[in-house]
Amino acid sequence: MTEKRTRLRGPLTEAEKKWQSEFARKVESLKGRAGMQTSFLDPLQLELARAVLQEQSHLAYTVFGGFPAAERTCLRVFPAEQHSILPEVAALLVTWPDSGEKLGHRDFLGAVLSLGLRRDQVGDILLLPENRAVIFIVPAQADYICGNLTRVKGTAVECSVVDPERLPLPVESGKEISGTVASVRLDAVISLGFGISRSRAAVLIKGELAKVNWRPVNSPALQLKEGDLVSLQGRGRLEIVALEGETRKGRRRIRLKKIG
Repeated sequence: MTEKRTRLRGPLTEAEKKWQSEFARKVESLKGRAGMQTSFLDPLQLELARAVLQEQSHLAYTVFGGFPAAERTCLRVFPAEQHSILPEVAALLVTWPDSGEKLGHRDFLGAVLSLGLRRDQVGDILLLPENRAVIFIVPAQADYICGNLTRVKGTAVECSVVDPERLPLPVESGKEISGTVASVRLDAVISLGFGISRSRAAVLIKGELAKVNWRPVNSPALQLKEGDLVSLQGRGRLEIVALEGETRKGRRRIRLKKIG
């Protein structure tokens, strides 16, 4: 498969080092075995795993979270000479009556976790029109969840296991934004990408509501570069597609892709 460039920059935190070391030990234990599949990884964990696998030329891997644009994904590792197989991911279709109750991502996640699942056993949760939601989950827990998920935030729901490939999921296309910034600082890019003032962007960043390449940040002055991914809680994500030189007044031209 085509190797994706890692976005991680700077030294790893102690928690990141610990997670990566544990993953490396699991990979090392694969000698003579067919392979392994992880639970759902968040994007930062996936990047840490990729860094380990880049050093293992005898191994290959595939990534899948139930649909192409999934943020939380499972990783399947196998000997390089074997045929590629995607990780196994189950999808649960949840429906509920039009009672006026608005159910959100946190409501579904809380309901599933209250049944005893770990966070890494649950993938993305998508809200669809007509009172429907899709929960991606590790296959071993699919029947259990469907048999026990009867209410979400006090609302009666029905759940069924469905084939991920047959789901009518929205296609993530993103919106391209072009403009100029005084510098490629985090607060300036967030201001342009999300249409808020730079001072407001700085407040949100200092409040630890922003992430760069999936790592929490609190410095408005953080310098970004091409390929970086910025997320702002409750507002979506921005990818820096290109830095295109300076204007006559010294401002930086920038192209962003807004997702969500």
